[in-house]
Amino acid sequence: MSSILTVASIALNPTGFLVSKIAEYALESIKDDPSKKTLEELELVAKKQELQMQMAEAQAKVAQELAIAKRIEIAEEVEIEEFYDLNADGSLGVKAKEQSISLGASASGRRVSKRIYKFRGVNSELNKEDGSNHQIKPTR
Repeated sequence: MSSILTVASIALNPTGFLVSKIAEYALESIKDDPSKKTLEELELVAKKQELQMQMAEAQAKVAQELAIAKRIEIAEEVEIEEFYDLNADGSLGVKAKEQSISLGASASGRRVSKRIYKFRGVNSELNKEDGSNHQIKPTR
């Protein structure tokens, strides 16, 4: 029964499943008394957890893209909107006083990208060709 729930949670929300598994692992790894560990051991544990989070994030992105590709494959009509925006800002300043001169610089940047997918219907021709029975109901 638990394997069915696991498969269902992966299928419904792959990102959430991976993040929850990494969080469970992180909690398990720090259950030992941290005061008994050396600083080097704690840093190693922290680096391992950071690497695992990066790997989980990459796997979640792949799972998300595969889910989107599958939905695109079986949809009758797909509309994709993409928005990209790059913002940058910077400043430079000099301040002089009797005893000192100050120089300052600052910069900031932001990249925004957004994709909107709209799916309509299920491609009935695809169902006839491959003999599969997709359980996705048409949207209106």
